[in-house]
Amino acid sequence: MIGLFRRALRGVREHLYLFFVATGVIAAALVLLGMFALVVVNLQSLVAGWQQDVHVSAYFQPSLGAEDWAEAKSEIAGRVEVDTVALVTPEEAARWMTERMPEVGAVVAELGPSALPASLEITLRAEHRGADAMDAFAESLTASERFAEVDYGREWVARAASFLDLLGMLGVALGVIIAVAALFLVGNTINLVVLARRDELEILRLVGASDNYILGPFVVEGVVQGTLGAITALACLQAVHRGLLVQLNDILPLAFGGESLRFLPAGLVVALALGGVAIGALPAWVAGRRFLARLP
Repeated sequence: MIGLFRRALRGVREHLYLFFVATGVIAAALVLLGMFALVVVNLQSLVAGWQQDVHVSAYFQPSLGAEDWAEAKSEIAGRVEVDTVALVTPEEAARWMTERMPEVGAVVAELGPSALPASLEITLRAEHRGADAMDAFAESLTASERFAEVDYGREWVARAASFLDLLGMLGVALGVIIAVAALFLVGNTINLVVLARRDELEILRLVGASDNYILGPFVVEGVVQGTLGAITALACLQAVHRGLLVQLNDILPLAFGGESLRFLPAGLVVALALGGVAIGALPAWVAGRRFLARLP
């Protein structure tokens, strides 16, 4: 084992430039993937925060009174899909509209508070906030004769879900493209190293060395390259997160709900690190095997 690492270290010293070229390619590929992952993770967090504010507004029939409102509120609060229910009286609705749209305040005052219907503002549990689940819940309220109208911004919920799905598919496609490009570039770099050590490898084969013995140093070099590339990439991503993204969060605090932008979760950090090792080791093994297959 010690001899294996010594041979790998000697190979690194003899081809230091190519070693750092391969390491740089791996780091660049992981930075691109990590940047996209940072965007996706924070957009998912942002949309999830917006979805917290999505609620169902159920407007009562004008003929119903306070007792009917209270009965409907109690009944709906007991449903398994519901997190919270708030009753908004006509007076509260008029006050809310006047505060947020002063230009219509005079009209509301002239018509009187009874011009606006009472309503229930219903917040669903997280697992029931999907477009289909909210559709089913809204239809169940519409079927009741208590409510004249039910609104919950169905189009926004559907678009948010579609947007996140699209981001996920783009992430997979981008990851595959970048990984393939990195494998190709690293593989070509390692091919140069293999060709530069052609005489040594041929001698090892002639004296009866096994394929594993011959390929071992290349795989070790690839693992080291991948590890260094992953460390470099994660350091760059952390610097970007602390610099650019945190500044953006300070500039646009309202857009992000006052919460700090997140760094990559532990699972993605581990995946990037393992991906870097794979991008370094796999081309090294393949390049070595292809060279040995051509030897007599």
